[in-house]
Amino acid sequence: MPTDFEHVLRDVFGGLSQFSSEQLKKLQAKSQEFAREAIKDELTKLHSEIAELRSRVAVLESERARAAADSVESSF
Repeated sequence: MPTDFEHVLRDVFGGLSQFSSEQLKKLQAKSQEFAREAIKDELTKLHSEIAELRSRVAVLESERARAAADSVESSF
């Protein structure tokens, strides 16, 4: 009888550990998916911010070049 009881316990706990392993794998896959989506969103935002900064730098460089040209013209 103890052998049968031990066998039943092993079956039950073995099934539970397999179940929890599968659940853990699903949870890890879901969390990785959420992390990937969050990173994609952040990268999209960063790309937009970089494009805006590049545009602003171009305007500032243009204004600086114009100011330098005006300064050179006024010195003559």
